[in-house]
Amino acid sequence: MKTVRNSHKIWQTRVLRWSVLGICWTSYIIYRSCVIGQIKYDKEKGKLVIQPRNIWTKRIVLCLKIIVLYLNYCGIPYIMIAIIPLLPREIFKAAFSSPKYFEILMGMVIIQLTMFNTIRLCYWMSSLSWNRSFVGLANDVIHLITLMEVNVGPLYLERISLLILHFLQLGLTLVQVVGYSQMQLHLCSLYNLLLELFFNMFVVYQLLILSWMAAFCRFLKIYLQEPTIGQRLKVLRLFRLYARISNVHQNIQLMWLPVINMLFSDILMLVSHWSFIIKSIILNRLEDDLNSKYWKAAFGAQASLLRILFIGLCNDQLALLQSFIRLQLLAIDLCFSKLDQLDLNFVWEAKILQTCFDLQSRAQPIKNRIMSIYQECGCPFVLNFFFCAMINAFCCAQYDIFFSVDSVISPML
Repeated sequence: MKTVRNSHKIWQTRVLRWSVLGICWTSYIIYRSCVIGQIKYDKEKGKLVIQPRNIWTKRIVLCLKIIVLYLNYCGIPYIMIAIIPLLPREIFKAAFSSPKYFEILMGMVIIQLTMFNTIRLCYWMSSLSWNRSFVGLANDVIHLITLMEVNVGPLYLERISLLILHFLQLGLTLVQVVGYSQMQLHLCSLYNLLLELFFNMFVVYQLLILSWMAAFCRFLKIYLQEPTIGQRLKVLRLFRLYARISNVHQNIQLMWLPVINMLFSDILMLVSHWSFIIKSIILNRLEDDLNSKYWKAAFGAQASLLRILFIGLCNDQLALLQSFIRLQLLAIDLCFSKLDQLDLNFVWEAKILQTCFDLQSRAQPIKNRIMSIYQECGCPFVLNFFFCAMINAFCCAQYDIFFSVDSVISPML
């Protein structure tokens, strides 16, 4: 029975290692291929470093990007949509009297947000200060992985369902990128690709921090069963490791919050695609519309919802593991009275560190902030996001269907 459990844990360790390395190397190859930024992996040092790119490589890639923009109808769709707000107000009044103009207005807002978000992502990837911050945090995470494996033991994958959810989201994103490319909306394809690079790094960190918290829980459980002297020293290291993880987590959150705001701008794209699907089902246009190029983009847009769902599930799992740690530390505190007089120094130091742990967990809890440092993303938030998008999609579909039916009935009257 013990052999079966050990083989199961070894399988979890391998899955975590392969998934983390696979996501990281795939994202790194795409990142280097885009020729943006100055981050490079140093094999000798085993960490990321800052290394400027060759000036001729940057110029050649810039020329290729200009050619792609020119082939995309010379960029006319984006230019036209960008100047629509400069047109007279009558157009905006007409937008609420005809579904055709309403769709143009929705497309204008979506494309402008996409342009703005793409520029922000490219700026961050090209910024030297952002690159240095990312390299520093990535190296801190690599160092924490080594410390965790040395002090606490091997890391295991927590909740295989999260990894499956991410791969499903990744597949939908690829479908969405292909759909936009076939529609000649290469800017939307580029935006989704860049956003996925940022999100992949966050996914890797979420898988790691869940494994860290679970490793803490397993170690404290073993300590409660066999409180040896060697294990007591590891308990003291555990508090210090948690403090380092908490500090790294807060820095990652500050870097991640501006990116996560873009996930909510995708709600417009999600509403647009959902209203298209609802309208096609109600008007019985499945054979015509759903076989077009737009269907791939509409189907792949569900990746936006899965990203929010992934963050919410990770946050709930983090909260559950932290509650486990508090309960186990409380049990250890109750066992302190049974220790010998020779262990008074350990009891005193452990109580001080546990007090620091309680203060830190209240002042800087390890949670996934979203939109702001005061708002958390959990499953209730995901449900609110889903119903908000669904209600707006029904409203847009109802608006479009009403004017479509009205335009057919008016000539008959």
